[in-house]
Amino acid sequence: MVKLFGKEFKMDELRQYVGSMSQLAGARVFEYKNGRADGIKGIDVKTGSGFRFTVLPDRGMDIADAEYGGKSLGWMCKNNIAAPQYFENGGLGFLRSFNGGLITTCGLTQAGDHGVEGDEVLGIHGRISHLPAEIINVEENWYGDDYVIKLSGKIRESCLYAENLVLKREIICKMGESKVLIKDMVENEGYNESPFMILYHVNFGFPIVSKDTKLYSSALKVEPFNEEARKGDGEYSLFDRPTKGYQWQGFLHIMPQDREKVYAGLVNESIDFGGYVAYSPKQMPCFNEWKMMGQQDYVVGLEPGINIPEGRIEARKNGRLTTLKPGERYEINFEIGVLEDRIDIERFKAMI
Repeated sequence: MVKLFGKEFKMDELRQYVGSMSQLAGARVFEYKNGRADGIKGIDVKTGSGFRFTVLPDRGMDIADAEYGGKSLGWMCKNNIAAPQYFENGGLGFLRSFNGGLITTCGLTQAGDHGVEGDEVLGIHGRISHLPAEIINVEENWYGDDYVIKLSGKIRESCLYAENLVLKREIICKMGESKVLIKDMVENEGYNESPFMILYHVNFGFPIVSKDTKLYSSALKVEPFNEEARKGDGEYSLFDRPTKGYQWQGFLHIMPQDREKVYAGLVNESIDFGGYVAYSPKQMPCFNEWKMMGQQDYVVGLEPGINIPEGRIEARKNGRLTTLKPGERYEINFEIGVLEDRIDIERFKAMI
């Protein structure tokens, strides 16, 4: 059943009101024609509830800008959107083409701190978010009385003499809803065991993030991750105004591993507006919070993953590095949604 404008509609009823469902919801493929984004594809998706977002097939099928009812959800970096050829591997080069957005995927063989392992230069957060999808499908179909929009793509991270990993992604939403489901499956299509790391940078910005915002999560406890967090006041759930000279702080949220689903969300209490992420801790046992209160760099990242953002070198050293055997697959499903009003917010708090 489609819920729109405070009413519920069955398929046959709603179809009588419009000639094309694109009047209410759907996906529109386009091409950027400006600046460093020139030539890359975008897919603009709207659900009809006021929820809208842009998928970038040429940037790992990640989600760039997103909004609800004209209010921004995701944080957009001052780099804005850049085509894959602007990627600088090694060190912190990733940060020169990182656009932020609602989702940036980090991986697939490296996520977190940079370094050099043998002959391989490992840049911060890996390559997958700068690789284009090989196969892209856009589907809009009725399933009973639900109108479903589904985007799918396949992104390959490979190297001669090294890994051959494939990320198959589905992005699914329904007309009338204000949430999106990400279904990922990573497969080792090579004949050698491969390092495997993946972390999802879910980036919320103003107006969700402000001095009136609070973070809520299912965490049993929260620990500082980096030196800035350790020498700070340990405050992970409250936020400041944009602050000159601010250095980012990271916090590890230790989630209960016996639950089917855990949650983390940000709520701007002054305007009753927020966003959340929900996922299975069995699929992603780790969760990092990126707290960055800098001027222009004003963002909070909610980052579930199979690893903490320590990078491959430290993960291997500490015995935490995950690998995929030849032919092995790893599935991840998670949801990002909007907290539209006070009723939505209180319902979310009750689920935590």
